[in-house]
Amino acid sequence: MANMENQALFLTELIDESVPMQALHPEIFDDYLAEGWRLLGYSMVRHNYSVCRNQFCLTIPLRICLHDFSFSKSQRQLLRRNAHLEIGYRSIALTSHQEALFLKHAQRFGERRPAHLASFLGPQAHREPVTGMEFSVQIADNPIVAYSYMHIGHESISGTYCFFDPDFGHLSLGTYTMLLEIQKAKALGKKYYYHGYCYDVPSQFDYKLNFNSLEAFDWKTSQWNPVPRMPVRQWSELVE
Repeated sequence: MANMENQALFLTELIDESVPMQALHPEIFDDYLAEGWRLLGYSMVRHNYSVCRNQFCLTIPLRICLHDFSFSKSQRQLLRRNAHLEIGYRSIALTSHQEALFLKHAQRFGERRPAHLASFLGPQAHREPVTGMEFSVQIADNPIVAYSYMHIGHESISGTYCFFDPDFGHLSLGTYTMLLEIQKAKALGKKYYYHGYCYDVPSQFDYKLNFNSLEAFDWKTSQWNPVPRMPVRQWSELVE
């Protein structure tokens, strides 16, 4: 009975909002990010719930305060270890190669597997809602093995999406491209780097907690509060 009462209370407090993707002034984009919104394909969305392993859970938007941010020892090691990779940086330009690599990457997902890259990036992602840029990662003369996309506000950057070739998982390309984006955000003098959300239960998104100067959004107060860095863990081992 207590479980049913808790779920009923949870359902009365749901936030599930979206607005069509459109061009925004960079300062307005900052305001959206600060209120828990994120980019998703043809819309900007915000929601305080999700479903993980067939159960309702809370989503917790995250950001990194860049003015006092420093890489951890393991993150510095990863940057050094991948120094041989060739990095590209340009305006977002979606291609058939990116779509093919995305579909290969998507095979990793067990739940709610996305069918198209358009689920995350619309055709005007290079300029909507603000300027969109992409990193590419290449190994010598081989095809590109990772892409990441970010959108640039006045004081903030959204780490919008990334994917990589799972055959090169040993290079930790998901984390690596986040580090590249953080480096770029700091070089541009930005104040915040928004890198998505985690759940209030152990999940595959826990790696986003492994950063210094981390803050989490409180849906009840609309405030951002500092949270301690959580070292990388095998979340699946924590699930009962």
